[in-house]
Amino acid sequence: MNIKPGTALTVTKLDVVMGGTPIVHGVSLTLEAGSVTAVVGRSGAGKSVLWKAVAGLIPRSGGDVVVGVPPLVFVHQDPALLDDRSVADNLLFFALARRDPVHESVRDVEARAIDVASALGIGHLWSVSAAALSPALCRRVALARALMLRPGVLVVDEPTTGLDVVAAAEVTEALVQQAAHTTGALVVITHHPRTLAALQAIPGCRTLLVHDGGLSETRRAA
Repeated sequence: MNIKPGTALTVTKLDVVMGGTPIVHGVSLTLEAGSVTAVVGRSGAGKSVLWKAVAGLIPRSGGDVVVGVPPLVFVHQDPALLDDRSVADNLLFFALARRDPVHESVRDVEARAIDVASALGIGHLWSVSAAALSPALCRRVALARALMLRPGVLVVDEPTTGLDVVAAAEVTEALVQQAAHTTGALVVITHHPRTLAALQAIPGCRTLLVHDGGLSETRRAA
């Protein structure tokens, strides 16, 4: 498959069958580097299944996925932080494990983690245990941890699920801030109206609707 320059992700005729039941069928899409995409759909429509299959987290029954700007990083609804570790440890653990020692020193990774934490408004929590954080702050730490992996494609699954209005607004703000600085592709799966509205206010944001296992693009009224 030929990938055009600037193409972050190409999905072609993706199928997912679970327990003999087709969940996703014939989905094709292309995301450009620097793009922001909101993914919507009713509960049970297959939003998370689709993107977990794209990320390789569940088996694909057919189709092709080509990540033109790797890596693809998936942020789950459950932050799954290392509760017995500090915020700093959570940001550094996987980033240091994947560090290329030829191009980046440990100090470089630590400096980058401080910058990421500051950008997401959690710099003051550097030494705080993850177990002591609110749900909204846990989501921010999970997002920061993902950004430490320098994703070319970042998929965030339902980042405001289960949060109150204020906490959801805080996480949404962090996502919008990230969108303003992304050079890869940002994909946010959401059913939260305010999160969707905030994303759609970003120039060039696409909205994709998952329905009956298929995918279509919706257009906002002028």
